[in-house]
Amino acid sequence: MRRQPFGMSGADASVTRRTTGTYRVLLFLLAILLTLSSCLPRRIHLDRDIPVHLQPGMPQGFEEAVRDCLSIWNREFGTGLRVAGYHEGGPVRDGRNTISLGVAAPPSPARGRGQGRLEADRLGFAVNWNRGSRIAETDILVNISWRLAPRAVLEPEDYCLETLILHELGHMFGLPHQDREDSLMYPLMEPGTARLGIDERMRAEFSRRYY
Repeated sequence: MRRQPFGMSGADASVTRRTTGTYRVLLFLLAILLTLSSCLPRRIHLDRDIPVHLQPGMPQGFEEAVRDCLSIWNREFGTGLRVAGYHEGGPVRDGRNTISLGVAAPPSPARGRGQGRLEADRLGFAVNWNRGSRIAETDILVNISWRLAPRAVLEPEDYCLETLILHELGHMFGLPHQDREDSLMYPLMEPGTARLGIDERMRAEFSRRYY
């Protein structure tokens, strides 16, 4: 009986090399997928009860406008925003989500408006306090150094309060600015104009972040 010598034949070695090469390619592709998945933002469970405290003594019509904005967000995104009471607020981490008014010096003319438009973050801003990947608290400050008015009494020189609040609520939930001028998340505001509509890019970004 002819004995088969130890080791592999040429055909066996060729098959083994091809198999090893295939495994290496698969491992490389798996490493790429893992890297890409780690770069994607993780979806966060949406809290259905989000208390918000308002600064007491707001000008006439301001509190009603803010409450309308909370209702719009609840209707459009299923959030649980609700007015829980009153608190002086301000950008201070104290465990409360707040919407309050403040006074700040307007920017210099060189940094100011262009054709009547003004950057939204000069009219107001949202400060998010994070706990891990979650936004644990948000304080929204409205800068009343500028002419702001609810849309019901909006004049040509006024900036719309509801547009600003809805914009800052977008930042409260982590939505970025958009480059479309008709979007609520566009970073510039025009006086005498009210934008209240929620666009599909906002919905898509919100769905990408929350479940």
